[in-house]
Formats: sequence, C-alpha cells, structure tokens
Amino acid sequence: MAEYDIAILGGGPERDRVGGTCVTVGCIPSKALLDSSHAYWIATHGEEHGVHVDGARFDLAKAVARKDAVVKQNVSGVELLLKGRKAELVKGEGTLVSPTQIRVRTASGDQTIDAKAIIVATGSKVGLPPIKGLADAKPLDNASALALAEPPKRLIVIGGGVVGLELGTFFAEVGSAVTVLEMLPQPIAFADADLVRILLRALEPRGLRVRVNAKVTEVRRTGAVVSVSAEIDGKPETFEGDQVLLGAGRVANLSGVEQAGFATNKLGITIDERMRTSVKGVYAIGDCIGDPRAAKLAHVASTQGEVAVDTILGEDAAMDYEVVPNVVYTHPEVAQVGLTEAQAKERHGEVKVARFSFKASGRALALGETDGLTKLVVAGKDQRTLAMKLEATTEDVIATIHAHPTLAETFREAALVAAGRAIHTAQPRS
Repeated sequence: MAEYDIAILGGGPERDRVGGTCVTVGCIPSKALLDSSHAYWIATHGEEHGVHVDGARFDLAKAVARKDAVVKQNVSGVELLLKGRKAELVKGEGTLVSPTQIRVRTASGDQTIDAKAIIVATGSKVGLPPIKGLADAKPLDNASALALAEPPKRLIVIGGGVVGLELGTFFAEVGSAVTVLEMLPQPIAFADADLVRILLRALEPRGLRVRVNAKVTEVRRTGAVVSVSAEIDGKPETFEGDQVLLGAGRVANLSGVEQAGFATNKLGITIDERMRTSVKGVYAIGDCIGDPRAAKLAHVASTQGEVAVDTILGEDAAMDYEVVPNVVYTHPEVAQVGLTEAQAKERHGEVKVARFSFKASGRALALGETDGLTKLVVAGKDQRTLAMKLEATTEDVIATIHAHPTLAETFREAALVAAGRAIHTAQPRS
C-alpha cells in the first residue's frame, strides 16, 4: 500500500497516455489539423497575393500523422514534467473507494493508494443526445473525426458549439460540404452576437453553412448515406451526408467515483470556490465538476487544479470566473473575455459599446483578413472595461502604447471610440 500527501484521480481519457482531453483528443490535435487545413486553404486561394499553386491536394493521412506527432510530443512533455517533479504516475483504471483511498486496476494487478487529500479529475465524455436512430447511425465524435482517413464529401454536424464549428471549419477547408444544425437561435451560445454574425458570414464561402432553430428528430444510415431529419422553425427538413458528427457538447465523466458519496447535480460534482466537494479531504476540478460558471476549458481546469492544491496546502485561494477568455479556433477565429453586451446590460444597466472594424486596421488589410472587429463594453462614469481583471478604464487602455501594425492595437482604437476620441475610424453618433 502506497501513501501520499495528494493523489489525483484522472489524467486524461486514454488509459495509456496522460494529458487530458485537450492534449490527446481535444484542443491540441484539433488545432494541429486546423493549421494544416488553413495551410491548404491559403495554397488554393492565394491568387490575390500572387501565389499560384497548380495541382494542390490535401493529404489527410499525412495531416493526421503530423497531428499524432504533435500529440505524442505533448504527452511526452507532460510525462517529463511529472518525472521532473518526482510525481509518481500510476497507469490503470482508478476507483475512489473512500475519502482517503483509491484502488487502481493496473496491467500487473490491483494497487491501493492512500492519500491525505484526493483530487478528482475524471474529465468529461461525449454526450449522446436522445435522438431517434442516432446511436445506430454510428456518428463521429471529436476523437474519431480527428482520425478519419479521408474527408467526407458531405458532413452534417449536430450542434453548433465550439467542437462543431471548429471541426466543421477543418473539413470545409479541405473540401467537404458542411452543414451545421444548431437547435438554439445562435451557434456558440456564449459568444457575443456581433462576433457570431461576422463569423457565419465568413464561413459560408468556405463551404460551411449553419442552420439555427434546428431540432434534430431522427438520424438514419442507409448504406453509405446518412439522413438527418430536423424541424427548423417548425418546418420539417431532411439533410443527406456521408458522415454525421456530434458537436453538441460533453457531459461529466463520473466513472470510478459513483460510490464516493459527495453531492452532485445535473452537471457534475458539486464544489465550492476552493474546489472542495461535500466530502472532507476530496476536491474536484475540470470537466467533471457541476459549476455552471465553469466552462469546459483546459485553462479553466488548470487554474482549478492550482486552486485545489493551494487550498490543500493551506493557502488562501479561490476560483474567480468573472474574467475567463474563450477562443473559438475557426477561420476567422473568435476571442472573447468577460461579459457580452447583453450580459453587461443585464448586470450593469446602461453600458457603452465601442466597435472598431478590421476594415480600418492596417494589419488586417495587409493580411487580407478584414472580416472582423474589436468590440469593447464599458460601464460606469469611469468607463471600466468589463473584460479585464484589473478593471482598467478606457483611459488606461488609451495611455498604453500598442505596437503597429498589429491586430492588438484595435483594442486601443476601440477604447478611443468609447472615449469619443476615435482616430482611425469615424466616431459613431451618440
């Protein structure tokens, strides 16, 4: 029996590799493929830059091999970090049997680990929506989509969240006709409506079309064809494709902790700001927790892990979800931090909104990427920005010299608009 100060249950969705969903089947491999697809897109659409590539083709097998190499390098890096800090790695299937004990089934037999504190980090898994015929149609998830040998000619994506739009962008850029069916009035529900409108307008010419208010009612596979039936604004429509991809989100993975006895809710394990569960000495972090404020993001989980360890060590630490950045790695990308315009109005009442179009940005013009804007939401007489941890005012932002030409300087330009002193764009009428 081994005894430790801290034991962590969970190290990723694959039992033989550490790194978490992000490293092995999520953000890292998907970004590797998105960079490959974007390189292909540029090669085949570079005429205005004077670039002419005859006979360009996309080799998905080679792109997947590159992606796998990137993942392997990241996993090796995590293992080296653990080794360098003298953290023991036990590979196997773990079960939390008490507030101080984990039983691990390894290739060489069962092992019992005793610890003064335990951190549950069992992550999440793909949620299968209750749609007629969906399971029988064998839909792709993020992991299987990242391992296809050939891109489908027609891809139907159920769910317009981050996974659906990022993978949809990848397949659209390599030649697939992609249709995304989103049941809500807007895809990427957490994002600002202005940003989403610009994104959808930019994605359609690339071969990705989003249908909103689309409730999928049935999925059928007949040979090599998948048919997806949906009600869109109350009217039935049918879509046909070669593959269907689930982009509808993930659910907490509580496998191995079902008998732990701590409180849970419909989202996952109930925790407080210090990542403590209802059982003394047991903490939970990442996708397995049930805090509606906590997005399923790697950088959120990492911070939660730091807070949990600091709390165990007796330090004064707590999670703050007020200013968490969200990025959607489509082409163009969408980045957001803090409150949306709608959320800011609901919380603060009257707010001021400033926009600076990329069409007025020298760097965006040079890149040929003018489908975008920087949007700043400020509140109060001192015009505090609602997306900065230190609550900088617009004057603080204006007083900071920004490098030129960069896209980052559009943040200062938006602050100038908010202050009524626009320089490189027309000042909106109040």
